[in-house]
Amino acid sequence: MADSITGLKGKTVESPSDKVISKVKEMINSGILKPGDRLPAERKMAMDLGFGRTQVREALHKLEFYGIIKTLPQSGSVINGLDINTLDGLISDVLNLQSYDFYSLVETRLVLEVNAIRFCAERYTEKDLEMLEKTHEDYVKNYDTPDRVRFDFAFHRAIAEGSHNPVFKAMLLIVIPDIMTIYQRDRICAPDIVLKNEHTQMLVAIKNRNGDLAAKIMAQHLQGVVDFAKGKLGGVN
Repeated sequence: MADSITGLKGKTVESPSDKVISKVKEMINSGILKPGDRLPAERKMAMDLGFGRTQVREALHKLEFYGIIKTLPQSGSVINGLDINTLDGLISDVLNLQSYDFYSLVETRLVLEVNAIRFCAERYTEKDLEMLEKTHEDYVKNYDTPDRVRFDFAFHRAIAEGSHNPVFKAMLLIVIPDIMTIYQRDRICAPDIVLKNEHTQMLVAIKNRNGDLAAKIMAQHLQGVVDFAKGKLGGVN
């Protein structure tokens, strides 16, 4: 949620998705993009801006969440019809949200994910279950690789999708990428077989439509990093 996030040693790291947002801001200010214009497809934006499609997608989610763009059926993403100064101010606000410390991000993730998985267990469809099983399988296969965090995120995103609550999904898509950036940079969450087992347990609980158990496992799954953030990064007592 921030252009730069404070880490363990007081250093800052710029979120990749915020770099994309900065590029979009430059394009609006220079007149390349105007209110009402349709944004290029994700693939083209990634190629033109020199970023991965994942970063572009995360940036678009942020821009949509804050009302800077809107997604129209069969038309893609369109810049809202606001005046240039308003758009510039909104984007600057998104890029300058630097007051969210790591503990607050993790605590928010805990609240969102515990409820998202409960709803997922109650509401998932066969299509949702297929995606959950695929992302879990991908995570297990890549558990001992540098891509572990990315596949971890994909599994949690599939849970948010299965909750069928678009607000939970939107908020998690904003919060989790920034948390994952810090995980990777500071190696906060080292590989642990317990975490992999908890993913398996969550999937089983979801399949059994046991929302209470799924929520309990999710809370346990995230509690370690919440405690770490609380003790090391100035969380509340």
